[in-house]
Amino acid sequence: MRVMAWFRRLFSKQAARPENLSLEIDSIVEKFQIVKEAKRLAALGLPSFHEKKPTQKETEVVEHLNLMREEIQRDHARQSEEIQSKVVGIELTYKALQSDALNAEFERQTRKLMDEQGDWLKKLAYNAMVRFKELELFKKKHGLEREANYPSSSGLMLRYSVLVFLVGIEGVLNANFFAEGLSSGLIGGFVYAALLAGINVLGCFFLGRFAVPWIVSKPVAGKLFGAVSVLFAAGFMLMVAMSIGHIREQLMAGATNPTQQAWEAMQTHFLGLNDLVSWFLVAISLGFAIAALFDGLSIDDIYPGYGAMVRRCHLTRDEFDAEFDEVKEELEELKQEKLDRINQGFKTLHDLSAGLKKLLLEKEALLRECADKLSQTEVVLYAVIRKFRIENEIAREDGLRPSYFDSLPSLSSVSLPRVDHAKENALLEALEQDIKTYESNVNAQREKVYALYEQSISRLNHLKYH
Repeated sequence: MRVMAWFRRLFSKQAARPENLSLEIDSIVEKFQIVKEAKRLAALGLPSFHEKKPTQKETEVVEHLNLMREEIQRDHARQSEEIQSKVVGIELTYKALQSDALNAEFERQTRKLMDEQGDWLKKLAYNAMVRFKELELFKKKHGLEREANYPSSSGLMLRYSVLVFLVGIEGVLNANFFAEGLSSGLIGGFVYAALLAGINVLGCFFLGRFAVPWIVSKPVAGKLFGAVSVLFAAGFMLMVAMSIGHIREQLMAGATNPTQQAWEAMQTHFLGLNDLVSWFLVAISLGFAIAALFDGLSIDDIYPGYGAMVRRCHLTRDEFDAEFDEVKEELEELKQEKLDRINQGFKTLHDLSAGLKKLLLEKEALLRECADKLSQTEVVLYAVIRKFRIENEIAREDGLRPSYFDSLPSLSSVSLPRVDHAKENALLEALEQDIKTYESNVNAQREKVYALYEQSISRLNHLKYH
């Protein structure tokens, strides 16, 4: 762009822009060396008495001031365009504000939100209602009046950790007892102990989790199944504990197939353990089995199915509450946004009006300044030319005064555009009218926003509580 501008200046027929745009008389006198040139010509007896045209130096001053007048005119046009562009900006902002006031209605936005999210909320509310009705029927059918008792997520993790802990501890404690009869030593003893501990603890845990709780159920079939499960659990614990004791004794006896021989010994002499340590091992196994059984019982509510049903109800309720809170938050944001628009719109109108008034004053001041500068160029012309001619007359020895000294050269005519504020005044009038309208109904607009917000919240609360 700079290169193109340079080429345009290079090939332009217009005169170059003066380097010094100062209108100081002394500055121009010094720039053109008026006094020196006047005395030099006087010493030569120039200009002659019969000369009718101004000297070259006087012509240069006139051309310089004409260039300055043209530059003043261009500078006025440039600054006028800048002011006009700001006026256009105010007009565009005002139109955008009007469009926003028409299109960004809170009522339309809230209705759109409720239409889009309302159906989904109704579905979630219906699901929650169905679940809670099922829960009420379940409690009525099974005679439950208490709240479900089940561990939280952290409590659930703790109980599973206890289960793993029981398997590990029982395996470690029993490893020493089995190691005495194994050639593989402590490692082999731990493998045997960990395998049997897993069967003992995990089996009792699942019995306590899924089977034994049925003994407290209301239906007869459930109670019967629970009673059988209790007997089976007791038998399972005793069977596993005695198996562990018999396997140890077979290992101590150096049996080639300890598990098979232990099974045969249990069939003939179930309680026939000959070593006190084996009985101690049985007691440890029974203790860990009972602990695992109670761990399984505490993993959920003791009544079968009650805890799971309550959790499903809470899940559907939490889904509805989360969606409800999200919609309510969006409504709150829309309400606050609309209130901010109302307040900001009022402030923006005031700012636009004040800015437009300021630009109108700047426009008038700019025109006055330009007219003053143009008048000042004529004053400068008179002063500089008079300075040249007086110095020439004083320095002349012939005492002759050129005849053209009685008249002054004239500067080129420069016309300024007529200032028309009709469009700006119409815009200012529209702004002032809107400001009055805002002042008269701003409270009504805020009340309408609050009323629409409360209506929407009431619709949401109806879904939540009904």
